Amino acid sequence: MIYMNHVMKHQSLILYIVVLAVGHMSSLAAQSDEIKLDTPQAKITTVSAMRARRAPQVTAEEIARLKLGTVVNAIARSTNQDTIGSATEYWYRVNLPNGQTGWLFGGLLLDYNASKRHEVVRQIIEARLKAENTDFADRQEIYNFAASSIGEAKDVSTRAEFELLKILALANWAMSFPFEGTDKSPYREWVKAHASEVVYNEFAGGYNLRSEVLWNLERKYHTLPIADRIAWEAAQTLPPSDCEGDEACGFFLSEGEIKYLSLYPGGAYAAEALKNVTEALSDEVIKFANEKGGDKYALEQRTELKKLLASLRLAVAKTSTPERNELVKKLERITR
Repeated sequence: MIYMNHVMKHQSLILYIVVLAVGHMSSLAAQSDEIKLDTPQAKITTVSAMRARRAPQVTAEEIARLKLGTVVNAIARSTNQDTIGSATEYWYRVNLPNGQTGWLFGGLLLDYNASKRHEVVRQIIEARLKAENTDFADRQEIYNFAASSIGEAKDVSTRAEFELLKILALANWAMSFPFEGTDKSPYREWVKAHASEVVYNEFAGGYNLRSEVLWNLERKYHTLPIADRIAWEAAQTLPPSDCEGDEACGFFLSEGEIKYLSLYPGGAYAAEALKNVTEALSDEVIKFANEKGGDKYALEQRTELKKLLASLRLAVAKTSTPERNELVKKLERITR
C-alpha cells in the first residue's frame, strides 16, 4: 500500500510538471503568434462594450470591456486574419486603459488621427445609428458619445453637426424603450431626464422624439448649410398617430414636409418632399376636402385640413422642381 501511494504521488508530480510545461509552451506560442508593429498605431473602438481578450480569438478569456469611441494604441497584430460576421481582419494587441494589454478584433476598430477626430467620430456615430439589434444600453453609449463630442467641436458648423447627431441618438435611444418595466431603474430616470424632449406613444408604446426639438435646432442654426438636413430630419419625425387607414387623418402627417418645403423650396430634399406629399394627397383626401357638412369631428378636421392645404399651396408656389407639377394639378381639384 505504501508503495502504491508513492507511485501515485510520483505520477501526480509528473502530471503537474507536464501541465506546467504545456501551459508555459502555450504562453510562449501565444506571445510568438504576433507581429510587432514598428510604431504604435492609434485605433478607436466602433461598438459599445467592446471585449478585450487575453489572446487573439473569440474563445479567449475576456479581460475588459471598452466604451464606444475609446482610443487605444496597437502595439502588435496577429499573424493571421480572422473572420467574424462579415468582417475579415487582424486582431490587435493594444494597451488598455487599465494598464494591461489585450487583444481587440480589428473589424471593430478604425484607424485614429487626432487631427481628424470629428470626421471619424461622425462616421462612427452615424454607422451606429443605422446598426440593428442594439439595445437600450448600447444606444445610451451612442448618445453619450455624441453628447461628449459637442464640447470638442472647434467651430460652429461642427458643433451644429454633433448637436444634430446627439438628438438623432436620443430618438434612436427612445425607440429601444421597453414596453414594460418603465417604473424601474434606469428607465424611470430616463423618462424624468428627457421628459421635455420625448413624448409617450400611447398607440405603439414606448417613446418618440418631439419634432419641436429638431425644429428648435433648425432655428438655432438656420444660416448654416446643415440647417437643411436638420429641417428634413424634423420633417421625418412624426408624432404618435392612430389614423388606421383614414387617409384624411394620415395627410396631417405631411405637415412637417410642408413646413420643410416652405423653408427650403430648393433644398436637398425638396423633390422627395414633393413626391411624398403628392402621394399623401390622395383622391380620398381631395374628396373629403370638397365635401360639405358632417358631424362636429368632420367639420373640425376639414377646417384644419383647409388650413394645411393653404400652407401647402404657399410652399409649392416657392418650388420650381418638376415634381411639383402633379401636386399642383391635385391642388387645383380642391375648392377653396
